[in-house]
Amino acid sequence: MSGPLSRLSCSVAAGGVGLMVACSSPTSPTSVQSISAHRALWEGQRLTNYSYTYQFAAFNAFANQPLRLEVRQDTVHSVVVLATGQNIVPTYFPTIDALFDRAILAAQNGSLTGIAFEPVRGFPTLLSYAAIPDALSSQQASGLQPLP
Repeated sequence: MSGPLSRLSCSVAAGGVGLMVACSSPTSPTSVQSISAHRALWEGQRLTNYSYTYQFAAFNAFANQPLRLEVRQDTVHSVVVLATGQNIVPTYFPTIDALFDRAILAAQNGSLTGIAFEPVRGFPTLLSYAAIPDALSSQQASGLQPLP
């Protein structure tokens, strides 16, 4: 095949309720190739200790509010709800590397509908996913600060 459609990759998923088709160009922001290029930029920073503001949309008590995550040695060590100062258990909150892992997996299975990157450090600032009731539909990262 030649022309603009020759560079499209498509995924088809069949379910009990319907059929989902997702296509992406290797140069689109939601392609694995594009995400991997940004990940290389991020990895070049060699940051293992940092904090950032994280927000997500899902059916969860902590959804839709800014949380400050502190990452030490590539592990989330603390999470604070910015509005209240409440400390919450950091077990399920992502490092920047985990955001990249989620983006690549979602790009591969066709559920990544949008992504944006921080231009200097290369980390994802917005991940949007196909809408599934009660599931994670978006993640945001901002205000990244290196820590000593």
